[in-house]
Amino acid sequence: MIWQVRTYKIRPGHMDDFLALWKNWVVPTREDLGYVVRGGWYDADDDVFVWIVGHEAPDGWEAAEAAYYAHPRRDEFPHQPREFVADVQTRLMREA
Repeated sequence: MIWQVRTYKIRPGHMDDFLALWKNWVVPTREDLGYVVRGGWYDADDDVFVWIVGHEAPDGWEAAEAAYYAHPRRDEFPHQPREFVADVQTRLMREA
């Protein structure tokens, strides 16, 4: 399993909007595509959201991500996450 730690700086005033999108759309879509979401955590005072997502990624992480971003359900999202995210930092990790 490959894991990715994702840290987002959320645009001021949009944490609640982002959390609703993440819980109701992002997580279910990723899980339907074989991802495992370990959880999400946020600091409302600093507008920071961190989550951990994993996938077996037999064809590599990039291929798994390409399938997610090309999935037709993403067109049904009421908003795209980037509307609420000012900055993204990611790091791929492997289990010890």
